[in-house]
Amino acid sequence: MLIRFSVENYMSFKERQIFSMAAGKSSRHPSHIVSIGTNRLLKSSFIFGANAAGKSNFIHAVDFMRQLVTTGDSKSGRSRDRYFRIDPSYSKRPGVFQIEIAANNRFYSYGFSIDYLKREFQAEWLYDVTDDKEVCFFERDIEEGTTKTGLKFPASSKDGMRYEVYKTDITASKLFLSEFAKKDIDETSIFWPLKVVYNWFLKVVVVYPYSHAMKPNNFFVNSSGNNTALAQMLAGFDTGIEGISSEKKSLEEALSFMPKEDRSQLISIIENDIREHEEIRMSMDEDAKKSISIGVNNQSFVISMENGELMADQLMMNHGNKDDLFDLYDESDGTQRLFDLIPAYEVVKDGRVILIDEVDRSFHSKLTEEFVRRYFEITEGSACQMICTTHDLNLMTLNLLRKDEIWFAERDNEHSTRLYSLSEFKTRNDKSVLNDYIQGRYGAIPCISEIESEEA
Repeated sequence: MLIRFSVENYMSFKERQIFSMAAGKSSRHPSHIVSIGTNRLLKSSFIFGANAAGKSNFIHAVDFMRQLVTTGDSKSGRSRDRYFRIDPSYSKRPGVFQIEIAANNRFYSYGFSIDYLKREFQAEWLYDVTDDKEVCFFERDIEEGTTKTGLKFPASSKDGMRYEVYKTDITASKLFLSEFAKKDIDETSIFWPLKVVYNWFLKVVVVYPYSHAMKPNNFFVNSSGNNTALAQMLAGFDTGIEGISSEKKSLEEALSFMPKEDRSQLISIIENDIREHEEIRMSMDEDAKKSISIGVNNQSFVISMENGELMADQLMMNHGNKDDLFDLYDESDGTQRLFDLIPAYEVVKDGRVILIDEVDRSFHSKLTEEFVRRYFEITEGSACQMICTTHDLNLMTLNLLRKDEIWFAERDNEHSTRLYSLSEFKTRNDKSVLNDYIQGRYGAIPCISEIESEEA
């Protein structure tokens, strides 16, 4: 689970901002709390704020760190211009990312700094912070060319020899955590926690407004199990869907309507996608391991690998006429968004963290509220977390959320983002948080000016 995340010099984040999932002392909504030892962690947080305040940039910041860790390479993706560009001098300053997580009943603090222009890491560190005394797994000063550890092990041991090799061989464009974790280490190794932390990042799920269920790499349903349950849930959200059916055929046959060259190219992309995301799929349940979804020419398919062959299930929706079914592309934007988000209920059950940018996109306000309520009901007792940005002010009620689950993003006069929680304000539980917010008590609202017309 996520405990804290801090970011400095990334997009609209100029100075260090800290986001926390640590629960306050309030006893309200106890089912929203997961206790790990003496620590109490929140199961959700919702970030409100004006347009262009930096809400989405927070999601991007966590995702940026996730991508760098899972690839282990500073040169992967777009990283050169991610600094605070309003002030040109920040191009020469490092971006700093640090995260505290709970995994396997231990608490870890991991972070790194990156030189955006050189696309190289400057420093990297990992600590076990479970007990009062911190244990340093490694601390790396890349500019000085030094790597140190607080662990004790014989230099001649397997761990010792491996550590000595890695600390000198890993270049400035690579992360020590990622390179070490990708190697063949087991639970008996003193460096096993590196694998634990790395796997935590692998299981983080990020959903953007432009994510679609039919987009490759976005798992949303497997063809061997949950169509009935999914249809029931969609019906419960008043989509008009009465049932879901699917027809299995080879991918080659399913895409036979495409020109041969285009078909071959798409199949090759899908095969590569399955190979590249092997570790992520292997962390899912058995049925979902090899399932991805795609959309082609207004038709949607769930692709799976069976006995070495790519097979396709085309999902079709029944709106009351079994003889005339609807493809997913025929559904409304809101229904398609539900296909993106409903899997969150299952995905988070095994302790995952899911981040959703604009959770309310294309939703009626009552539907968004119901989606959140069902999250708490379905995941009760699970050590999972859902972190969302939203413009839906009807979620800003203490009947639904705790004060420490409500966060604000505000853009200051320097165009940088400040993050802060409602728990920083003295607010009674019977108070209308929404009314106070609209009146400007908490900030993070748009400052709309009059448009002056020019006289001829």
